[in-house]
Amino acid sequence: MSRIGGLALELIDDAAMFPPGNAALADAVKAAYARRDTPQGAVVGPLLVPASAVEDLRSHADPTLVLGVALIGDTGLEGLAAARDALQDDAWIVLTQVELRPPTADPPSQGVSSLLAELSFTAPAYVELNLETDFVGALEVLADDGLERAKFRTGPYTVPPPELLAKAIGTAVRLGVRFKLTGGLHQALPAHDAETGQHHHGFLNTLAATSLAISGANDETLVDVLRSSETERVLTALGTRDASRVRDSFCSFGSCSIDEPFDELVRLGLADPS
Repeated sequence: MSRIGGLALELIDDAAMFPPGNAALADAVKAAYARRDTPQGAVVGPLLVPASAVEDLRSHADPTLVLGVALIGDTGLEGLAAARDALQDDAWIVLTQVELRPPTADPPSQGVSSLLAELSFTAPAYVELNLETDFVGALEVLADDGLERAKFRTGPYTVPPPELLAKAIGTAVRLGVRFKLTGGLHQALPAHDAETGQHHHGFLNTLAATSLAISGANDETLVDVLRSSETERVLTALGTRDASRVRDSFCSFGSCSIDEPFDELVRLGLADPS
């Protein structure tokens, strides 16, 4: 991680079990253990596991090794809390975060408010916001709360246009809401994916857009860098500011592929080769 310090540290959340990868839980756990103490291990954060699969997770976890996990609330808030409780006696499974969607409401800020009123987790909660709705009001609720974080979906099958993603990143930075991205970010720069049929955003571009937003750039400037396919231009926009400032806003991105984004980080000099 020589070129821009620790920018890539635990940048990728391991979404191996989710589309389009759809790995079996046993295989995902095995792969997570295998990358321990490797250059990939430094870049990869928690394994994302549906709350509904927590008992299966416990049966495959090795009590002699620590496994960081994030629970995805596919069973509702009550089921997510029950999954959290089921892990409390397994010291070797460390819950680092939970992720869930707020109840549908008009405006969406009301759904986020009602969700926050019921949350009872010590681990950070990422609240997924629909970028096709009035997500700005929802972000303002998260900013007022000051504890929980936002999650923006960037794929794999529905990709927000650069204008929407720039608005989401810029607004989150201005309001001081930490966020993560998920889906479709396998390549450093924008690229077409034959499997999904979508033109995906580049994760390097999203990091650069975050850096520019921290510097006070407007959304139009963020759109320009999100569209760019020029490596040096994007790296210049990303700059050499303290990586912790960028990562304090942009916490991570979920990817069902680890090898593809990791290889891109190595190519860019942001991670050590395996």
